[in-house]
Amino acid sequence: MEDTLRVSVRELVAFTYFQPDIQPGGGVAEMLAGTQAHQARESAQADEFAIEKPLQAELASGGERVTLFGRMDAYRAGTPPCVEEIKLCRFPPNAALPEHRAQALLYGAMLVLSEGVQTVEIRVVYVNTQGEPIRVFAEHAQQAELLQTLESLLAPWLAFAVKERAHVRVRDESLKALPFPYPTYRPGQRELARQVYTAIVRKKRLFATLPTGTGKSAAVLFPALKALSEGKTRKIIYLTARTTARQSPLNALELMRSQGMKARVCTLLAKEKLCPAPTRCHPDDCPRAKGHYLRQPDAIDRLLTTDAVWSDELIAAVADEYRICPFELALSLVDLADVAIMDVNYAFDPLVQIARLFQQRRNFTVLADEAHHLLSRVRDSLSSVLDSREIRGFRTAIGKAIGRKHPYYKALSAMLAALRETGAPATAGESDAPPQEDTPADVEPEVTRTPVELRIAAPPEPVVLAAQALCEATMDVLGGPLPNAECRQNAGKLLRTLMIFSYAAQHYGERYATLLTLHGRERALELYCLSPAEMIAQTTKGLRGAVFFSATLSPLPDMRALLGGTEEDACFSLPSPFPAERLAVVRKRVQTRYRFRQETAASVAWNIAQAVNARPGKYIAYFPSYAYLRLILEALAPLPLPPLLVQESEMTEEARSRFLTAFTQDGGPKLGLCVLGGLFSEGVDLPGEQLIGALIVGVGLPTPCLRLKTLQAYYEERFGDGFLYAWMIPAMQKVAQAAGRVIRTEWDRGLVLLMDDRYYDPRYVRLLPPDWKLTDEDIRQAMVALESLTVSQ
Repeated sequence: MEDTLRVSVRELVAFTYFQPDIQPGGGVAEMLAGTQAHQARESAQADEFAIEKPLQAELASGGERVTLFGRMDAYRAGTPPCVEEIKLCRFPPNAALPEHRAQALLYGAMLVLSEGVQTVEIRVVYVNTQGEPIRVFAEHAQQAELLQTLESLLAPWLAFAVKERAHVRVRDESLKALPFPYPTYRPGQRELARQVYTAIVRKKRLFATLPTGTGKSAAVLFPALKALSEGKTRKIIYLTARTTARQSPLNALELMRSQGMKARVCTLLAKEKLCPAPTRCHPDDCPRAKGHYLRQPDAIDRLLTTDAVWSDELIAAVADEYRICPFELALSLVDLADVAIMDVNYAFDPLVQIARLFQQRRNFTVLADEAHHLLSRVRDSLSSVLDSREIRGFRTAIGKAIGRKHPYYKALSAMLAALRETGAPATAGESDAPPQEDTPADVEPEVTRTPVELRIAAPPEPVVLAAQALCEATMDVLGGPLPNAECRQNAGKLLRTLMIFSYAAQHYGERYATLLTLHGRERALELYCLSPAEMIAQTTKGLRGAVFFSATLSPLPDMRALLGGTEEDACFSLPSPFPAERLAVVRKRVQTRYRFRQETAASVAWNIAQAVNARPGKYIAYFPSYAYLRLILEALAPLPLPPLLVQESEMTEEARSRFLTAFTQDGGPKLGLCVLGGLFSEGVDLPGEQLIGALIVGVGLPTPCLRLKTLQAYYEERFGDGFLYAWMIPAMQKVAQAAGRVIRTEWDRGLVLLMDDRYYDPRYVRLLPPDWKLTDEDIRQAMVALESLTVSQ
């Protein structure tokens, strides 16, 4: 016999029983309700039943050994024993649904195999959100029926599983023979590969900071693929924070494929970008949703015979051919892929997290690129704002579309009423963060405005209840056709806000803050996630290794703590593989604080002009805000400069492409004006003469707001230096990312100009890349020194 195959009860049932159409789901709201209902029912049964009882059975079928495993919702020993399958259902069926009954029957069959019982009582219990039974379907199943059900479900799955095992063998043989994709390792790459491999084998987390140009994608993928070939992991999930960042791992994987790798690679693009018809995802509205799951197997068979990366373009083309949803197809391909590249949201956003991976399996490895983005991305996905102005505007549109007497209009009105009653003043010490001596001088002050911002003790219960009721009402109204696309889109947007608000309310604790903005009669109530560390830690705990890496994941021990790591998790820092003398880092004492900007604008402009004229070429100047950018743009007007390109706050894909093309393809000197942390300061590869200088104005500290002050207070209590964690580290990471655009290969030479007196402050200097050699020399002298270097140097 071959190696034992493993399958869960859930997977085995889902392989045979599935709905033919794509049906809109309730996401987090239904997940939370389902969890609450299960817990309530299980609590009521606790004296009589064993709850979440694990069960495993070993069996032989079709010449194969199979391990079947799962957890019974509720189990009662006796003669006969009783298996209870609990399902949340708002509208219970007249008979147990086949897939629910099949799950219970499979557990009964496993009891037959493991305990030799002849009869099992099977119950499928449909409950409401309070866990109260609203319909129960009970029967006594005999041994023969139970085993027949098991065999009928195993047979089709085994045919598929045997083919998959054959693919795994071919894949593993190719990976074991695969050499490192480049002729030699760059300095530090081999040690990084060892660290990644060790993290996977030991099922640990690794936090690594790797300078730009290290070749980090290949250095983390190669050992992960070797571990895959040895059975140390079953799948590799490569996470990126930006769509553009996928190209680097894709390039590395394509290179390995050209050298004989037989692994399946797929990409997962956001649903809104893949969907060809922005309509309601429902069989009544979208012809692709109707019968999608009946046609999808043929599309998958087609892709399984294709020797190519399952890219966005290929997935969309095959979906068009078979008239199915490309996003649902892509999700199914993630299950079949050996390496899947996707956005961080699919791991850490509770609304779009791929449950079949992150909640049901733990046998894969996560490689999180651009990990410095995780803090803000995960924090945003766990925070939610209920704004009365937005809800009021939507209510007006709904009233015109479906009438003011409609129950949904009334639910919106109830939400507004609950928000309107929220306005209690902040208690002592809650409205602001502890003062930091240099905060007012170091950061741009808030613009005076009418709204009042407060921190209150907790989310008001009337608002939470109204939000939960409105969430259910919104799901109901989205379940039917709405009069126009605008109403549908706005309802979908509101539903996401309400789902996350409900999620945050249920998980509310010390890692959340309640922020209230008062503007006349209007209210904006936010549940703000102060620490996403717990979500990141929970999601990656118990995986076959999780590697967090970035060019700016520093200070490393601090970032490990912020991202949910512990002292047991390894840290690895790789020095730059390029000679330090190839990057001139010049600093200038210029006051860029908000109150000095007008009087120092001419000095900033003069330094920029001096830099770009010292050695003609392509440069980008980076600013902490668009307002500051526009101020310096005016000051640059009378100075001799190369052609200017200016980043706008709103840019189309075409405009972004034109901007980059000016650097990558057009000849002649250029000066780009961009913002720190924006489109052109990260994830942009401009090697050689495409960019020879980054001119950074200021230290990138954000504009003060209640969010940041609250975050500062939280970090002050947790780590002892709130200003460092809430302000300085994120700001200096943006500086390092922008500067990292200059040196991309071992042959590059370039300038980083730092304009701010804080670059002389040891607190800020220690946050800069350690291989930088800061100098105060004249810019022209620095450029002359660079020119004297030969390519080989």
